[in-house]
Amino acid sequence: IFLLDTPRYASHVPPSLAASRSGLALSGKGSNARACALWGRSGGVLLADPGAYLDRVATEDAPFALPDSDGALFGGDLDTVLEGQRNSHAAVAMTPSLYIQAGDSPAFKALVRHAQAIERDDVIVVIAVALPWLTQTQYLGQLIAGLQRIRHPKAIMFGAQKNPFDAAGAIENFRQLLAETTGVGLWRADVPAAFDCLAYGGAFAAIGAGGSLRHLVPADEKPDANHPAAHTPSVLLPSMLRYSVGRFIADKYANTAAPRCQCVVCRGASLDRFDSLNGDVRSLAHAHNAAVWTSWLPDLFGHATATDGQIRWRNRCRAAVDEQENENIRLRQKGAFKPSPALKKLATLPVTGEATTYGPAGKPLPRTASRPR
Repeated sequence: IFLLDTPRYASHVPPSLAASRSGLALSGKGSNARACALWGRSGGVLLADPGAYLDRVATEDAPFALPDSDGALFGGDLDTVLEGQRNSHAAVAMTPSLYIQAGDSPAFKALVRHAQAIERDDVIVVIAVALPWLTQTQYLGQLIAGLQRIRHPKAIMFGAQKNPFDAAGAIENFRQLLAETTGVGLWRADVPAAFDCLAYGGAFAAIGAGGSLRHLVPADEKPDANHPAAHTPSVLLPSMLRYSVGRFIADKYANTAAPRCQCVVCRGASLDRFDSLNGDVRSLAHAHNAAVWTSWLPDLFGHATATDGQIRWRNRCRAAVDEQENENIRLRQKGAFKPSPALKKLATLPVTGEATTYGPAGKPLPRTASRPR
């Protein structure tokens, strides 16, 4: 699982990143130059994502953002971009893919064709698509079929104004996508989505350092008023498996002691100390977030079977849902913390090989599926 950051704020490689299980991915303009600057100080994997999907929409004629050229062939232009990343010490190159709007089959098919034509063996194909490609049946089948035809590793992300995995059917469909493809990783994710991706067969994931990097705003839309960049930094509350902005945390714990964190950054400090727009405070919050999920990687990867890992992951999600309600009771603030739709789904969905039954209150109760006789 990579930590995803922008070149502007990635002044160093966080020492908490586990070299054997993680790395630093840079995204956006200046990624190559920053990768060059950090390479000598990094003991782990570096990636440089051009981030072309952030502000440009793909077409059938142009699925990639390529440099201007005088009659150069498509492949040559793309190879120049990819080679530039490798020359900057990126471990592998990432395609400069553009954002694909909902249902734009010609643009998606063009990206697949061009990806199939890449002969290099050091490339990750970036696929940035609108959320309906995942949530709507008429698009999901085409998306899966296209991914199956690309032999290279694929970094996929879904554009939406809010958390895409809060949408109905998104988690179930993404697990289906992972089950029917190979070499697919999730890009620009938060902790719950990234860990679920790895638990259900994903090849890799990238968790954004800040809120705007854990979320892909569609290239053809403007961020809404609640965009993370407009607020105090979002802080990962470990026991509740949720992000809350610093101001929200400070307000909720104004009259009660806030939770303390034992990560290598906080070392027992209180989590209500991030109520500021100061750049140093934001950097400290980002470092805390990365240190927390990095410390969970041994548990994520340390299981004998995939099912064991899935059960442990679901149990962590269930405990986080319960902890949010416990904290509401402790604070005497009903509804102060409300589990997101995605977290509630992760806490109740069956793991591989289970079917779902429902209890008297309508709550899903997983049970092991019976073997066919």
